[in-house]
Amino acid sequence: MNPRLKTRHKVLIASAAATAGVVALAGSIDQGSLARTLLPTPGSRRLPAGLAGDVKYLRRAVRRLELGATRQEWLAFSEVLATRPSGSVDDLTLTTSEALAQFHNAATSLLTTSAHRLPVRFSWMADDLVVVKARPEHAELVGQRVLRIGGGQPHDVWPGFVRFIGGGTRAWQRNRSAWFFTVPAALQRIGQLTDQRVPVRLETEAVDGTVTVTHLTADVEALPGGPLADFRDRFPGDAGLGTRGWVTALDQLDEERLPVSQRRLNDLVWHTRLGDASYIRLLSSADGRDPSSQVVERAVADLADDEPSRYVVDVRYAAGGDYRAVLPLVRAVAERARTLSVPIRVVIGPNTVGGGLIAASQVLAHAPERTLLVGNEVGDELKFRGQGRLVVLPRSGLTVQLCHDWHDLSHDAGLWGDVWLPDKFLLQGVGQFRPDVAVQNTWRDYLAGTDRMLDAALTS
Repeated sequence: MNPRLKTRHKVLIASAAATAGVVALAGSIDQGSLARTLLPTPGSRRLPAGLAGDVKYLRRAVRRLELGATRQEWLAFSEVLATRPSGSVDDLTLTTSEALAQFHNAATSLLTTSAHRLPVRFSWMADDLVVVKARPEHAELVGQRVLRIGGGQPHDVWPGFVRFIGGGTRAWQRNRSAWFFTVPAALQRIGQLTDQRVPVRLETEAVDGTVTVTHLTADVEALPGGPLADFRDRFPGDAGLGTRGWVTALDQLDEERLPVSQRRLNDLVWHTRLGDASYIRLLSSADGRDPSSQVVERAVADLADDEPSRYVVDVRYAAGGDYRAVLPLVRAVAERARTLSVPIRVVIGPNTVGGGLIAASQVLAHAPERTLLVGNEVGDELKFRGQGRLVVLPRSGLTVQLCHDWHDLSHDAGLWGDVWLPDKFLLQGVGQFRPDVAVQNTWRDYLAGTDRMLDAALTS
């Protein structure tokens, strides 16, 4: 080739690459991903004393770092901060939660809660609120379903907590309500208690039909929690979030009787065989860690040597994280299933949110003709603000997540898409993400170690 033409050819290629880069960046600049990523968090000087300083700091941080909110949402946020109490850690947690809920975005939330809580922990199983963990002195309550709490039935009470939760699906809001049931201050705010210092009446039923009425008072210490970690309360032997020494509902089940999804809870990525099926579970950690690249690479290598009759990808407890960490595994499953002409079943639920939802959606995106979704509704919509900045409130130490970029899994983003920059190159749209096979585990299933969702994934 003529040297002059060769030079021109290189210039054209470089110009085209630069133009594509500018186009991609421009779409993200519209949404603020560069500016918001580089902006420092607000300083903590000249704040009022005590927890009032956290309220003022939160207002500063939201104004600077939360992008995508409307003026009406900002005004509603400010109104909650101005009119709700925040003199105690319980009040600050509830007021912050309610204020952030005004943005109607599940990822804009208080990531670490703190409150004086009842000495029990709850989780929703199908249509029942169940005691999944308790202090040893209340061990008899573990495994019982809640009939009434604070004077109301759980089904009637939980919608009152939506004011503190904001965005996400209806399934996420109900799922998240389990935390608020443990906080007398929250029960008082929605009118279920006249005085949070008075013992809370709890009426429960055992599997044999025995009904028990217990009066519980909140612990003297404020204990932590968090929307992306509270689901671990239902796991056997869990000692997280200040509950070391507590009794959990599945403690009496040995390893062989536990559902597979409840085993090896330190493994954020786990691949094993279930008969002739290949089972891959993605699990979120309580401290927000992502699985290492070495762990993911090892799982991908295992898949290359495996020839199962189907793949089951269990993401029902994939609650957040960086989807890029597990995307190679997701793609490997899809590619391997297409090569072998075998089906994929993806197990989903209300704790499938954030990065977990994104990763799960890409199984369907890469192998739509082979994939069915099994379980119940996921925790968030396909378009959500989820690329966040973590802000620590200086007085209480509570951590808030504020969001500055959109993810949109409903369609391919394209270079001009108004989404987080990596999404433009890494993600494909899926149109919708709802269960093809609707199934949930019941209260009795949970206690017996039965997993209807996994059974359906192995047989459908």
